[in-house]
Amino acid sequence: MSRLSHVDELIAVLSRYGRIKERLAVTKLKTPEGIVETAAYQCMFRLAIAPLRSGELAEQIFADPSTVSRHIAHLVDLGYVRREADPRDGRATILVLTDTGNRQVEAVRKHRLHALEAMLDEFSDDEIDNLTHLMSRFVDAAEVLANRVDDTVTPDQPRHEEATR
Repeated sequence: MSRLSHVDELIAVLSRYGRIKERLAVTKLKTPEGIVETAAYQCMFRLAIAPLRSGELAEQIFADPSTVSRHIAHLVDLGYVRREADPRDGRATILVLTDTGNRQVEAVRKHRLHALEAMLDEFSDDEIDNLTHLMSRFVDAAEVLANRVDDTVTPDQPRHEEATR
């Protein structure tokens, strides 16, 4: 199989995965505090690492700032996130995960762990290790590309002489 064929096959697999991910991203999880879109958990998972300004959060999760703002407003209403003065600049605010938010993140992590364990049940430990290594390399390369791309990318057009052949 040629490299181009391998790349085409990878694109097809990634497309299938993308459709599944999109379907799961629009689902909602019922929590004791209310309904949360699964996409909002990206914000919570990142804030579980460290508090951030809203713009920093949007940048780190590759999301539109208005989408992050909508998710954060809902997460604040649920008591999962609170706004605090930024110690670096008191005029700005940072987003901080609350204790309730941390408990919810842990509950979702456990749920995901069980689901992933079930998905990988037929994989050997070596296969999981290899998958993790290769996916990490792939995602690292994708992040480098994403940081170089803006929203106005146009695919290269074939030169006139190629188009007329």
